[in-house]
Amino acid sequence: MPAADAAAQAAIAGAESCAARAWRLVRDAGGACTPALRALPVLPPLTAREREIVGLAAAGRTNQEIAHRLVVSVRTVEGHLYRSFAKLGVTDRGALAGVL
Repeated sequence: MPAADAAAQAAIAGAESCAARAWRLVRDAGGACTPALRALPVLPPLTAREREIVGLAAAGRTNQEIAHRLVVSVRTVEGHLYRSFAKLGVTDRGALAGVL
């Protein structure tokens, strides 16, 4: 069952990533309205903690530095970044500065 759950989470993250990319393209193009864009889900906003961690990551902090500064585990930082990347439609830290 854990493998099925992991696959489902990956599918959701992939869909969120694609939707985030589409919304970024619409924003960068000055807006657009098509049937497919009207059907896109509204992306969930970043939580306050996700924004905080994404900001630190975008500033060049490592996961370990972020964890130490916020008094959380490195695994917690990784989880927040994973969910934030999906919400923002990015795949690495280098792309964070462009979406903040």
